[in-house]
Amino acid sequence: MDKPCGALIIGGSGYGAGELLRLLSMHPSIEVCGVVSRSHAGELVSEVHTHLSGLVSLTFDEAPDLCKLARYKRHAVILAMPPGNAASTVDSLLSNEIGQETVVVDLSGDFRLRREDIHNRHYGDIPFRMELRQRFTYGLPELGRDPIATSHCISNPGCLATAAVLALAPLAERIDSGCVVIDGKTGTSGAGREPQAAIHHPSRSCDFTAYKPLVHRHEPEIVQALGDRFADNVEVLFVPHLLPVSRGIFVTAYIAQSKGLSPEHIKEVYFDFYRTAPFVRFRSAPPRLTDVVGTNFCDIFVTTRGSQIVVMATIDNLGKGMAGQAIQNVNLAFGLSEEAGLTAAALGPT
Repeated sequence: MDKPCGALIIGGSGYGAGELLRLLSMHPSIEVCGVVSRSHAGELVSEVHTHLSGLVSLTFDEAPDLCKLARYKRHAVILAMPPGNAASTVDSLLSNEIGQETVVVDLSGDFRLRREDIHNRHYGDIPFRMELRQRFTYGLPELGRDPIATSHCISNPGCLATAAVLALAPLAERIDSGCVVIDGKTGTSGAGREPQAAIHHPSRSCDFTAYKPLVHRHEPEIVQALGDRFADNVEVLFVPHLLPVSRGIFVTAYIAQSKGLSPEHIKEVYFDFYRTAPFVRFRSAPPRLTDVVGTNFCDIFVTTRGSQIVVMATIDNLGKGMAGQAIQNVNLAFGLSEEAGLTAAALGPT
């Protein structure tokens, strides 16, 4: 044990877990001490995540072994399981003395929505569990680091929601009427590792289509995260699209604002809002996916014409949209530097 903090990953065979392992292998203070996957128990992690050969020597466990965490000063459990599995795992953790002292980060959407009626509309097959849900803090650091830093249970935001909220948050309280249209485009890895017809290469390559228009789970999450910043009479329309690329999200938000903000003022608003955000970068031209893939950065570009505003934001769905943001949250909860283990640049070109 060379590092003071330990992490256990439950649900270790997916793309998100692979990215967690890649990033944490370079973290100066956090060491992965266990990876759980019932379907791959006994196999070397590097046999499933072949890009980690020579970097990760662990073997998949069939069940979590919290005793491995007890050796560290601080410990975290990151849940990288499909939706619907988090509650029983959290119950088990909270019944254990070590688990009660552990920071839990859930990558699924099980605990993101606070209102039961909205949760049931979008996650109807997952029990609401109010008593458990109240323990969870929404983990988007740019909207508030202090609650994350004092929380033991963190609900990691959705990837598309992360990009959309970061694009809109600085202006949200300045939009007093009308409709905000959010056009989101995402790569295939966001759908997970299990084969599906919609992400099968012959179906996705050289094609482009929308999916779940106006009914995607991330729309209510976007509205909730922006919260009271929106006036009651502002409507949000969200349509995601499938890009024929593996990684990356490109969000474009369209605003017809009525407060007459000048282009200079709008840019000042963004710079001021994100002045302490190490992972938000401003671009002087529309951003590119290749500049953020493999990183925890969000690149933002704002342009205006009269009363019209267009905001563009790019992230890596497996980075800032998932694993990178989870590590950012753990850093804050552990009292570490927010940037620890997350400052690698994109490959450019890919």
